[in-house]
Amino acid sequence: MRQQATLQLVKFIIMGSLAAIVHLAVLYTAVTFLDIAPAWANAIAFVVAFVVSFIGHLNVTFKENHLAQTASVSSRLLKWFMSAVSGFMLNQGLFVLGLAWVGESYYLLIWFIVTGIVTALSFLLGKLWAFK
Repeated sequence: MRQQATLQLVKFIIMGSLAAIVHLAVLYTAVTFLDIAPAWANAIAFVVAFVVSFIGHLNVTFKENHLAQTASVSSRLLKWFMSAVSGFMLNQGLFVLGLAWVGESYYLLIWFIVTGIVTALSFLLGKLWAFK
């Protein structure tokens, strides 16, 4: 049982890292090449990364939960979206606070710090509620 939980955590980290890379790439592209303000770019990046995150967690991280449960994919999508929005609200709040505190030129550093904080909470919501 412990080995299964460890494997699930590793899968979560891999899928979450993939979603985070997508988020970071969209954020960087939007700020650097499209001249979108970092706070707005972060919101756009969240939406794109959410799709990657849901598909990855549904089909890889929490696949055993998905196959064993009778709840519909739309039910899990709604729960994961609510989890992700909660995480994003915390993420965006801390991100905007960081931008105001140290300046927009440090948006990438702020993003990394904030993402680390929110990731642990997202795992707990996914494991204990959204994909349960």
